[in-house]
Amino acid sequence: MKSKKNHSRQNQKKKFFVILVFFIFIFQINYSQINEDSSLHTITKIADKVDPQNIEFPGGRGANELVVYTPDFGDSTGTNKYGIEAIVIEDKIQTISGNNSKIPRNGFVISGHGSQLQWISKELYPGIEVKLLGKELQFNYSDQSKIFYADYLVNEVDKKINAESGLHESISLEKINKIKNEINELKQKKIQLPDSILDKSFELYYNSFPSLKKELRASWYHLKEKSPEELENTIKRMSEIGFNTICPEVIYGGYAIYPNAHCGLKQHPDFIGWDPMNELVKLCKKYNMQLIPWVWVFFVGKENSPLVESKKEWLAISRQNENPARMENNYHFFCPSKKEVTKFWLEVYSNLLENYKIDGLQLDYIRYPVSLPNEHGFCYCETCRNNFKDQTQFDPLKITEEGNPELWKKWIEYRKEQITSFVKNVKVLIEEKQPTVKLSADVFPLFEESINFKFQDWGNWLNNNYLDEIFTMSYTPEAEQVKYESEFLIKHLPKGIKGYVGLGPFMGFRPEILVKEIFYTQQSGANGVCFFSFGSLKQEQINALMKGPFREKAIFK
Repeated sequence: MKSKKNHSRQNQKKKFFVILVFFIFIFQINYSQINEDSSLHTITKIADKVDPQNIEFPGGRGANELVVYTPDFGDSTGTNKYGIEAIVIEDKIQTISGNNSKIPRNGFVISGHGSQLQWISKELYPGIEVKLLGKELQFNYSDQSKIFYADYLVNEVDKKINAESGLHESISLEKINKIKNEINELKQKKIQLPDSILDKSFELYYNSFPSLKKELRASWYHLKEKSPEELENTIKRMSEIGFNTICPEVIYGGYAIYPNAHCGLKQHPDFIGWDPMNELVKLCKKYNMQLIPWVWVFFVGKENSPLVESKKEWLAISRQNENPARMENNYHFFCPSKKEVTKFWLEVYSNLLENYKIDGLQLDYIRYPVSLPNEHGFCYCETCRNNFKDQTQFDPLKITEEGNPELWKKWIEYRKEQITSFVKNVKVLIEEKQPTVKLSADVFPLFEESINFKFQDWGNWLNNNYLDEIFTMSYTPEAEQVKYESEFLIKHLPKGIKGYVGLGPFMGFRPEILVKEIFYTQQSGANGVCFFSFGSLKQEQINALMKGPFREKAIFK
């Protein structure tokens, strides 16, 4: 009897031992998955091109394309500023940068435009392992890739702080060191939590940027609200994030958002029954925000625009005798030469100035349609042709840049002058009606594009004091390009005129790129930034702003 009991106990011990070994084995597997380089998941993506041969676009990268560049392509990608690129060295993403990147000898570059830019911004980051098999890209995500990314951010902070002779007063070195210690403590734990480490590294990164107390923090905004209450929620939210200026789109697509703008300008059907402009005036006063209405000028919409339908005789005509601008998604523009157009818009602006207390008036699409190549250029309506013939005795439709270079220069000057004259007329109107209102314009940041493509001679406007403020549109995920364009603006900014840099978070680039772009505008001496647009800001971008450059409240200069 005793022997049987002992035998039963031995069997129970064996069972317990087997179960114990099993749980230890399971724990070791789970522990290994957490602490070792365990692959969480893999994504496969097919590139549109590898080392493109047909260079129709800069670097051969077309719209919405994902392109891979290997050392066989050359030294750099040759792409323009409207994309984003991941640099891969020894099968691992090292950085996410702008464009025209150097191609590493021991790696390759993944470049994206449009929808593929957004995909790269959302899905890729330093530390991800990448395999290139023909056109197929295999992306391997692991805990270690997150740790690599976290280390990358910490190293960026160290480089930034060590490079600066003196930290800005808004940067707390004590807080920086505290967060770094918290990161190190997380790393020392037996069971690492990569997501927590990465989150802390982002917090560290954002806190390493200055938060200025005097700067314009603006955003363009396309209203979607259906009531005053909804609009207040939006303005309140903007103020809480740290914005101090709103540039609402109040005239666009052939409509105004407010009633009684002009007998020839209807209120947009989405806002019939209330006056959003009146509400904006009250709300901006309540939340201490500047109100700078943003108005379309010569671009008046597509085929469904009421102005396109009712004012056909005012439309600009291309060299091909067409109204829609083929180089701009078939947009319709008014002709800047027509006196009726100037008279109409001045009456609209006069009513706006008389009826609403605003801080500024901002002119957008203050230009011709894209007019390169020349055969698709504007405007060749009877008014423009007759005006130019009166000045030169030549019909612009019968001259070419190659055959008549001197006359062609005069034709360019004629078109530049039409836009400049309009800006001057608006400035005169404001000085007569509401001299405290500041006139500004949204412009392309470099003369090469603004003048040659659109006859937008904003340097001339500044030099003649036709503008009080200017907003450049530096829409690119390439922070270094924003730096260059910001410095170009400040270089051409006369004393007494304020310059703001428009940034493009709508493109979907990562929040760490956005805060770096803001930093570069501050370094250049710009008076602030304006985002296109508030409605497209993602929550992670908002978090970056509130922890970084917007963490302290700022008053507009």
